[in-house]
Amino acid sequence: MSNKSHPLTAQEVMDYLQKNPGFMLEHPYLLLDMNLHVQHQGAPNLALMQQRVLREENAKLKKQIAAMVDSARENELIFKLFSDCQRALWYCNNFQELADILADTLSQSPKISVCQLIPYDNTLEELVSRRLNKLSRYLGRLDLQEQTLLFSGFACNSVALYLLGPSDKPTAILAFASECADHFSPDNGNLFVNELVSSLQIRLKELA
Repeated sequence: MSNKSHPLTAQEVMDYLQKNPGFMLEHPYLLLDMNLHVQHQGAPNLALMQQRVLREENAKLKKQIAAMVDSARENELIFKLFSDCQRALWYCNNFQELADILADTLSQSPKISVCQLIPYDNTLEELVSRRLNKLSRYLGRLDLQEQTLLFSGFACNSVALYLLGPSDKPTAILAFASECADHFSPDNGNLFVNELVSSLQIRLKELA
């Protein structure tokens, strides 16, 4: 019984051409049969197609590089702001001074709309139980009631919360809000914030 032929798949065609790179050079007019030509010139247009693909790839690379440069600049600014905060903490003499310096300094970051150091009380118990039960930090979104509780009704699309003090007897919450929905997410790095939180924990304990 004879084997029935089957149409070649795109992958099979690509595999063959990759294994036989000289095929197109040996059959140049095949490009014309495939309509890979400019009608009014009557010449193969493979080079023009390659140029178009290269331009598209170049545009993508430029976009990626621009995004990386913007990210690097933002990280540099964040590092500077957090470093300034850490140095300033040791000159604060009470909780309110700490809260003020954090709010004034860290809200200078273009994607941080609000930064607040909130003293812990019973009104925060439910939020802490819900958002900070397993970890001492939460990055993501809050419902409207939680936003009102922490940010006095300021509309925020993503937040970062850090519980300060022992988990069974917290002293405060360090809260950040952003209008960017993807600025604070569980995948974000916490290096700068973790260092600030550690210094803040020590300073709050000294001022207690």
